[in-house]
Amino acid sequence: LFILILNLFCFSMKGQELISATKQNSIKTVCDVFLGFDNQLNNYSIKNNILTKNSETITYQYNNLGLGKITRVDFQNPLQIVVFYKNFNTVVLLDNQLNEIKKIDFNLKSTPINLEAVALSSQNQIWIYDSISSKIGLYNVNTDTFKWISTMLENPILYYESDYTHFYWTDINLNLYRISIYGTIEKLGNLPKFDAIQFTKNGNSIYKTDDKLYYYDLTSKSSSKIAIDEKIISKFFFRDGILSIFTQNEITNYKIILP
Repeated sequence: LFILILNLFCFSMKGQELISATKQNSIKTVCDVFLGFDNQLNNYSIKNNILTKNSETITYQYNNLGLGKITRVDFQNPLQIVVFYKNFNTVVLLDNQLNEIKKIDFNLKSTPINLEAVALSSQNQIWIYDSISSKIGLYNVNTDTFKWISTMLENPILYYESDYTHFYWTDINLNLYRISIYGTIEKLGNLPKFDAIQFTKNGNSIYKTDDKLYYYDLTSKSSSKIAIDEKIISKFFFRDGILSIFTQNEITNYKIILP
């Protein structure tokens, strides 16, 4: 009985482990939404529905108010930035200086498509999720052609991310899936309830709930609190060991080491 109680206590303590965070710096910013930074440490944000990219020496902006509110910006490839305008069913591609390369109006396609999710893929393609067919597809921006690579999804998508070869999503039941560019779908597991989330690697994630940040390990199904000073978190972003917290027009960067 003693050993059993000891094991339960140790398991409980493991689930409450803290991930230390070392504050690096704080940067003042004036924006409505902080999006994050790319692999060249350029910051992206939105103010008055204008997309801004800040480098160390220059600021670029993209403004297309005629397309309504910006829904999502994918900047994992700084040379081909994907801007999604859901209300107008339109995707805009930008170069590294936020010049418009191409505008794709899906209202004009012969096959009706209602975009709910858009993200960058590989080989001049973008991931799309269509709410009409409830399918995931790949759209080739060079040939203006698309192909469906999934069957109909059982539940709507709650949150999604992508890399060049996979599209990750969680449905309204917090089931986590991924699909490859070849159409192979895997169920990776279940996620805890969250207010906001970002995937890290292997299906693990950083998520926010009640203005606290946690790291979730999908394999062990355990959450570890991340020790930061901020009490109110408007937005967070993680990349290459740096956790950026946006609060009240200030970005605070922390160095963290995930398990």
